[in-house]
Amino acid sequence: MKDASIDDLIDGLASELQPVTPRRLSRGSLAVAAGWIAGAAALLWLSGMRHDLAGGGMMPALPLLAFWTIVALGIAAAWSALRMGLPGVGRDYSGWHWAGLAALAIPVTALVIAMGDHHAAIEAARPENGMGCMIEGALSGLGVAVALFAWLKRAAPTSPARAGWAIGIAAGAAGATIVALHCASNDMMHIALWHGLAVVLSGIAGRLLLAPLLRW
Repeated sequence: MKDASIDDLIDGLASELQPVTPRRLSRGSLAVAAGWIAGAAALLWLSGMRHDLAGGGMMPALPLLAFWTIVALGIAAAWSALRMGLPGVGRDYSGWHWAGLAALAIPVTALVIAMGDHHAAIEAARPENGMGCMIEGALSGLGVAVALFAWLKRAAPTSPARAGWAIGIAAGAAGATIVALHCASNDMMHIALWHGLAVVLSGIAGRLLLAPLLRW
């Protein structure tokens, strides 16, 4: 009788359950890519592409290296955020930390350059010379932020704070790469400060604003 009662209880609990479509990283990745592309399309449509790229040229070596470093940070942070939306125990979500450490080469390079040219550093730090880039970078990454937030909201990650950081860093890095396609400055001090601030501020916003919304 006891076994029968347990079986009846299990049957009763399971009778109203419906099958759930498995979550696939490919779908989340496509959503992130779509958000990234949409942000780029919007900014370039409104503000245009930098003249050298528009003419079929290339960025100079250092800005190009900074660009791809930030791309790597954005991809790593987005991938970590996507994996936080999958069930599992003991997963390692720290891969984007290493990309973040690599990205520190950008402000270090800018600092070395600034030590040899104080006047250029002061000019690069003027808000009128970079505030617009920072704002455009932060706004351009919103598509990535929305895609990752929607993915994680349905998953209820075990660490909302860590998820908030990952969403914000991914969005900020995406925005910084997008604004680099528009911003004509090749000054590493400008890139490190104003494009970098878009990443930092987006990360803080993700931690403070999105993390509470991801709690169970």
